[in-house]
Order: sequence, then structure tokens, then C-alpha cells
Amino acid sequence: MENLTQQIILSDAALTYYAIDFVILMGFMAALRILASSIAGISLSELLAKHDNFAAGIALAGAIVAVAVLMMGVVAGDAGTTYIEEITLMLSYGVAAMVFMSLTRIIFDKVGLRQVSIHDEIMKGNVAAGVVDAFNLIATAIIIRAAMSWVDGSTFLGLAVVVAIFLLSQIILLLATLYRSAIFNQRHKDIGKTLQGEIQDGNIALALRFSGYRLGLALAVTATSGVVIYDPGVLVFSVLAWVLMAVVIFISQTLLSIVLRHILLPKVNVAEEVGEQCNVAIGSIEAAIYIGIGFTFVGLFA
Repeated sequence: MENLTQQIILSDAALTYYAIDFVILMGFMAALRILASSIAGISLSELLAKHDNFAAGIALAGAIVAVAVLMMGVVAGDAGTTYIEEITLMLSYGVAAMVFMSLTRIIFDKVGLRQVSIHDEIMKGNVAAGVVDAFNLIATAIIIRAAMSWVDGSTFLGLAVVVAIFLLSQIILLLATLYRSAIFNQRHKDIGKTLQGEIQDGNIALALRFSGYRLGLALAVTATSGVVIYDPGVLVFSVLAWVLMAVVIFISQTLLSIVLRHILLPKVNVAEEVGEQCNVAIGSIEAAIYIGIGFTFVGLFA
């Protein structure tokens, strides 16, 4: 028994830090209920149970996962030197996580998909809008979590760098949105369809493919943290190197996904199946391809 307990590295002090982190994490996740109700202007129970708004449920589920992913990046860092410092750091990063979630929603809604109000569509029960909103939150959270681990989430300097990488991540995800929109619009210009119009019309197949691409890209970009050295002494160069590698991985992930799609879906007109026939099966497979390539980058480099 003694030999067995020697293999467990938890100490009483470590358990106290874990308890602090867990309570704060649960508090922020629980706060999502209040935040969601205030945004909707109606109680969450009424929105989900009485009105059966599936889109709102999907969006809230995405927010819960996103906050958990973000806070996972925080707790993965070194613990504070005192309990007060640990609580302060956790609260600071937790507040930052909530702000990140709010900002990425605004940027996605007002800039990325400015021709359609994702919030309004979710309130109408548009499941496609709920899907893209949930995946947007998770994609952002995945990149920021990797950034938190990269810069060491136990310092306030690290928090400042995480804020900078958050802004950079939004640019990358915005470029991904513009790219997918341009491709879809070009393929369907003869029939007047647009990506944003299809999301507004509730095309779930397109929402899955579009969201899967952005999530796969986010996963791939996290590999940047595994190949770029974080050096506070040359902080600017470290961040610039991060940006350079993120762009290279962005392009690589996109090209590899195209190749794999042609291998797995030969002779399938994916544009017609997803854009016109709303084929959820094809949309799901394409999403899985993008995410699979993203995980491949994570496995190789992160």
C-alpha cells in the first residue's frame, strides 16, 4: 500500500489549490445562465423548456464548453505562490474568458457575418445559427487555451499576451469566414445563393461544414504553440513568429483538407449536396475532415 501511495503526487497543499480553481471554474460556468438570460431578455428555463428553442440550447452548450476549455488553459499553468495570488489570477483569467466570449460573438456577428444577425436568428430558433455560434465560441476558446499554456497562465504579463493573441485569433477566424464565404458564393452565383443567406435560411448542412472548417483551423493553429518558443526577453519576436506559423498552418490545413475531401468523397458534388440539397451527411463528413486534419496538426506539433 505504501508503494502504491508513493505513486500519487497530490499533496494537501495541491488539493487546496485544485479546490480553489474548481470552485472558481464552476462559478464562471454557472454565471453563463445569468448571462444567457440577460442577453435573451427571458429566463433560460422558459426559453429552453417552454419555447423549446433548440438553437439557444446549442449556443449555450457551445458557450459552456468554450468557457471550460478556456479555464482549462488557466489551471494548466503554474499555481500562484499564495492562495490570494491564485484566486486573483483565476478571477482575472476568468473575467477575461467571459470578455473573450462576448467579444468573439460581437465580431463574428457584426463583422464576419454582418449580413445576418446570428443573435436574432438564434432567438427565432434557427438551428443553423445556433451551430455556427457554438462552434465559433469553441474555436476561439481552443486557440486562446493554447495561448494560455504557451505564455504560462500564472503571470499577468502572460494575460496581456493572451489578449493580443485573442485579437490575432479573431483575424485568423475572420479570414477563414471570408474564404469560405467567397468559395460558396462563387460556386452558387448562378442561382443567387450566399453563405450568409443560407445560414439565415437554416441550412444545417452548410452550418456544420462551415463550422467544422473553422474548428479544424483553430485546432491546427494550436500547433503553433508547440513549434514557437515563448521568450519574454524577445516578446515581440515570439509573437511575430507565432503569427507567421499560424498563417503557414492556416494555409496547410486548408490545402490538406481539400486533398482529403477528394479522396474520401470522390465524384461527389459537395457544392450541390450541401448548398442546394442541404445534405447533412455530406456536411458532417466535410466537417469531420477539417477537424480530423486539425487534430493531425495537434498530434504532430502541439
